[in-house]
Amino acid sequence: MICRDRSSCRYLRAGGYIKKGTEMQKSLSFGIIVIIFFVFFVFFQPVVHAETTANSLRVGYVPLMSQLPLVVSYDNDRLGYSSVKVTLVKFRSFNTLEAAFRVGAIDVADLPLPVVFSIAEDGIEVRILGQCHSGGSMLEGVGFNNLSDFRGKIIGVPGLRSTENLEVVQLLSQTKLRYGLDYKTIKVPFNTILQNLEAGRINAMYFPEPYGSMAEKSHLAMPVENRQNVFSQGITSVLVTRPDTLKKDNQEAVNEWIRSLAEACVFIEKDINTLEAQQTAIIQEPYFGFDRALVGSSLRSRRGGIRFSFAIPDKNTLQAYLQQALDLKILLQPIDMDVLLSFNVFDWGKMKETSQ
Repeated sequence: MICRDRSSCRYLRAGGYIKKGTEMQKSLSFGIIVIIFFVFFVFFQPVVHAETTANSLRVGYVPLMSQLPLVVSYDNDRLGYSSVKVTLVKFRSFNTLEAAFRVGAIDVADLPLPVVFSIAEDGIEVRILGQCHSGGSMLEGVGFNNLSDFRGKIIGVPGLRSTENLEVVQLLSQTKLRYGLDYKTIKVPFNTILQNLEAGRINAMYFPEPYGSMAEKSHLAMPVENRQNVFSQGITSVLVTRPDTLKKDNQEAVNEWIRSLAEACVFIEKDINTLEAQQTAIIQEPYFGFDRALVGSSLRSRRGGIRFSFAIPDKNTLQAYLQQALDLKILLQPIDMDVLLSFNVFDWGKMKETSQ
C-alpha cells in the first residue's frame, strides 16, 4: 500500500518500510503533490479569512484543539495589527496543508513533527518558529481500555508521518508489543475516523482532540488507561516557515504575529481556568465548526493533557522524536536540528512580557 505523498517517493506499509525511489520517481512524486494541491485548491478551495498587505503572512491550519491559538490570535487581533496582515487559510487534512506549504501557497503552517522532518530531508528549507501547545491527543479503544489488550489490534492514526504514530509505538513498546508484528497502525482521515470505528475497520484510535471526545460521545470508543498522564508534555506539531519569510524587512511583522500567538495562548488558558473555556468555544465555531459544548468539555477536562503556551521546542525532545522516526524508517537520514531552529528574529524581551 502506498502511504507516502512526498517528493522522495518512499513507500511505507503499516509496520514496515520498503525502499527509497529513484531520482525520476522523486521528481514525479513531487509533481503529483503539486498537481493534487492545485486541483484541490481549484475545486475544493480552503476557507480563507484574508487581510492583505506587503508584510502579510498566509497562515494555514487544520481544525484541531491544538491549533486553537492560530484562530484565537486572528479573531482577537486581526484589526489591531500595525506591522502585519494575516491571511488565515483552513485545510481539512495535514496532507493538503503540507502540500500547500511545500509549493509556497502559504507562509506558515502548524505541522506534525515527522512531516517537518521529512520536508527538511527532501531538501526544502524550513525553520521551526515555535510551538503553541503540548499534549492534546487521546488514545481510545473499542471495547477495551488497557494497554495489554492491543495485541492483534489495528490502530487508526492521522498519518504514518504523524507524531501520534511515533507516540503510540513508544507507548506500546513498554508492554513489549512489536510494531507491525503484534499490532498495526494505519492512516485514517479526520473526516472518516468515526465511520471506521463504527464499521469495525479499526480497533483503536490515537487522534488529536476533539476526535476522541467525538468517539466517546458516539459510544464508539473509550479512553485507554489514564491516557492523559502518558504524553502530557508531548509535542504533536510545531509552527514552521521558510527562511524567506524571516527576511529582515519582514521581521517586525513576524514578531508582531508571534506576540499575538503568545497572547492567544494566555487568553485560552485564562478562559479555561476562569470561564470554563466558554469564550474559546465560541471563537472557534466559525473557523473550526465544532460543537461549542464539545469543545468546552474537552478543554475543561484537559483532554490529552493539553496546555497552551508559546515556546521554542526543546532541542533534546525534538532529537528524540527524530531518532524514533529514523528507527521506524520514516526518515532515512538525520536532520540538522540547529538549522531547523536557526531563526533568531524575535524580540524575546517583549515575548516574555506577553507570556507573563
